[in-house]
Amino acid sequence: MSIQGLLTTLEALTDIHEEMLQLARDKVRIVVENKVEDLVALTAKETRVVSRLESCYRDMTQETAGGWAELGLAPRPSVKLSDLIQAVHRADRKSELTELALKLRSQHEELKVLNERNQMLVRQSLDYIQFELDLIAGPYDQDVTYSPNAGQSNYQGGTSRRMFDTRA
Repeated sequence: MSIQGLLTTLEALTDIHEEMLQLARDKVRIVVENKVEDLVALTAKETRVVSRLESCYRDMTQETAGGWAELGLAPRPSVKLSDLIQAVHRADRKSELTELALKLRSQHEELKVLNERNQMLVRQSLDYIQFELDLIAGPYDQDVTYSPNAGQSNYQGGTSRRMFDTRA
């Protein structure tokens, strides 16, 4: 476990984040086109990618601890990657780590924006479906509980009718 291992892990993380970004972009199109089956398949892909991402983050934690050990410092759990980058003495390694960290941060921000947009699109789609169901079902003016006059209509000028035929 070393700085080189951390570089390799960060490169793998950026690759996985790029894959997540592509899935998020595809999800926008799928949600807009209302392709439910494709959305289910894409969600399954996302689940697999997220499990790889979690594994990679665990590796990064181990590699970060190894990086601190390589520098001769005790690993601290609350320290950020930027703190480790500042502690690195070699300029080439420091620039590589900085570049990968910035790329990862940029990908993370873009993924956050895309996920928020997808969440909004799904919420709007569900609201529209609820609106259509309300149109089909009609108004909720009638009480659905049992009461003495539940089967009678409230129209003016005439005899009231019962909902069910009592002679049956």
